[in-house]
Amino acid sequence: MTKFKTLLSSGVFASLATSAFAVDYTAMRNDARVHSELLGASIAYLIDENCPDLSLRKFRLLNKAYQLQKHANTLGYSFGEITDYVDSKVEQDRFRSIAEPMLAKQGARKGNAESYCAVGRAEIAKGSFAGSLLAD
Repeated sequence: MTKFKTLLSSGVFASLATSAFAVDYTAMRNDARVHSELLGASIAYLIDENCPDLSLRKFRLLNKAYQLQKHANTLGYSFGEITDYVDSKVEQDRFRSIAEPMLAKQGARKGNAESYCAVGRAEIAKGSFAGSLLAD
């Protein structure tokens, strides 16, 4: 999820400071909005990665990331903590492990670009969060 990580890390999620203490991310991990929007962004990223006809709407992604960052601040997390959470390989892998089966259930097949494009277009048509991050 390099593109997604880079987009989120640049600008909106600029790290202010890193704490020497371990941060408990339970509140962020269990927050329905954080989970839903990061999962939607993961789905959009995987579609973008596998479908040459669709692309991420980078400005919209940054805008949504900024809004989500503000929400995460209300949960008690600093900019740096939010960045660390989003950048975490563990969290990225966790979201990928949820997103990939969801895409497969909708018909996306590894190595088949058109199947990802079809899922992406369906997401755009239904106005899902993932679809709102994609452009045809």
